[in-house]
Amino acid sequence: MTATWRTGNRHSFRASSGRRPSGGRSDSSSRRSGRRRSSQHRSAQRYSLEQLLKRQPKTLSKHQDYVTLLSYLQQEGPLQRLRMSRRCYTLLHHVRIAEHNLPHLMRTYRLPRHPFFALFLQIKRDYLHEREQARQARFQYIVSEMRSLPAPVVEFTRYLGYLENSYNAAGAHPLWQEHLFPRSKKRVHEYRTLSPHDWLGVFRTHLGRLEQRYRACGASTTELLLASYVLECLPDSYPPVRPSTALIKRRYRHLSLRHHPDQGGDPRMFVELKRARDRLLHQP
Repeated sequence: MTATWRTGNRHSFRASSGRRPSGGRSDSSSRRSGRRRSSQHRSAQRYSLEQLLKRQPKTLSKHQDYVTLLSYLQQEGPLQRLRMSRRCYTLLHHVRIAEHNLPHLMRTYRLPRHPFFALFLQIKRDYLHEREQARQARFQYIVSEMRSLPAPVVEFTRYLGYLENSYNAAGAHPLWQEHLFPRSKKRVHEYRTLSPHDWLGVFRTHLGRLEQRYRACGASTTELLLASYVLECLPDSYPPVRPSTALIKRRYRHLSLRHHPDQGGDPRMFVELKRARDRLLHQP
């Protein structure tokens, strides 16, 4: 049952029977007001230098000058009593202030003119620089290990990255970066232990993700690419096209000798070879 609640002659409110609006304010207005009050509360919050140091990574304490930094804070009363605004705290915590702008920061936020701040920023910059160097070294190691994988795996992995670029509106490859390309040494070491049949499962799973993310990548594209990978005749276009019949037959004859069980090959890959040949030959 529906009832109409009226206030005056200009406004009306339609609600279920038995319910009355609270002050005429909508839920969305209440939520906006709540977020505004929460934001104002965070802006009004003050931070101490002790809180700033507690939020730093533990690796920072291994710096040779960190003991000096702590002694400044423990011995200087003005530093202990200092309370910073959220904006000032963020600039220091994320090192978003250049060294030559530090005097302006002190003047703007009325910070004590003390060497604590310059030393803190220098320690944090050294830490960030070392972390970036470690990240670059790890990335170079992963790239080197990936290049040492079997050539068909390397080529198909690279092809899938460019394939996603062609599907993605921004020309990016987020699924490739998140799921296929290893982001740790542990993962790339696991890749080195995979057999050709295991890699087939990895690529099938990744192509399934592409199907879910991009409409242009359908099941027929997945089957075409997997069969091309098995026969080691990857297309050179995006989207992919079927290899020529002569190439399919030539690659099958060559690889069937390598993977034949009587020659010490993997029986699973021998079966996959036959399936890939039949799939490509019968695909229009």
